Amino acid sequence: MKKQPLLKQKILRLFFLSSLLISLLSSCNSVKELNVKDGWSRPALSGNNTAAYFTINNPLNENDRLLSASSTIAEFTEVHLSVMQDGKMMMQQQDFVEIPAQSSVEFKPKDYHIMFINLLNDLNIGDEYQLTLQFEKAGTITITVPVKEQD
Repeated sequence: MKKQPLLKQKILRLFFLSSLLISLLSSCNSVKELNVKDGWSRPALSGNNTAAYFTINNPLNENDRLLSASSTIAEFTEVHLSVMQDGKMMMQQQDFVEIPAQSSVEFKPKDYHIMFINLLNDLNIGDEYQLTLQFEKAGTITITVPVKEQD
């Protein structure tokens, strides 16, 4: 008679320890991935140019690269960097942007940005559009970009 309660206790302990182990393993295995946040764009009229700004966060242990960007809001979508050249602010198209491991890269006015050339429609405050970013390792990330005045 004493064997059954002892066996039941062992089974309950084994079940408890298994559950605890599964919980610990699942919390240790949280997925870290490259992400894009805080996107925004200024309003602009059809036929004009505008830019998108955001922050890319890379929590991984290896570098990545932003290779290109695409959207349906303009005739051309390019990755740019603004630089001072001979006393003038110039924009240079970039083949890629290095996203270092365990760091963030901010796309902001007068720095890195996504340039939209020849907008197909007006962009008004409150509008939103899709922007797709192509990374070397992380693949494709699509974000929704709100149109607003600069904070």
